[in-house]
Amino acid sequence: MKQTDAIIAWTPVRWAELKPETAGQVVVLPAPDASGEAKRYMMRAGASSSALAALSEEARIARLFIDFQTLVVRDGIDPQAAHRAFLAIDEYRFRIAPDTEGAEFEDPPEDD
Repeated sequence: MKQTDAIIAWTPVRWAELKPETAGQVVVLPAPDASGEAKRYMMRAGASSSALAALSEEARIARLFIDFQTLVVRDGIDPQAAHRAFLAIDEYRFRIAPDTEGAEFEDPPEDD
């Protein structure tokens, strides 16, 4: 799904007492979140922010990787769990190292 259609929801590890059922977990859900699944988590980013749509493409991509860093470094989400969740976002898959599991080419290279 496109980044502008993706809700990133997570609960920091340090908040295990507040939300033990989702502490240390992250999901990427399509917007709008009709099921209300994102409300099970303490934090949200992505399409849940009205400011995202107003950003340039470059700024949105930067925001995506800043969100990833925030989840992992500040909030203690396992990097591989965050990576697996973020693979649902097209812009993430197209911009990670091409030899990373789950990576894709936006425009596949042509065969010689």
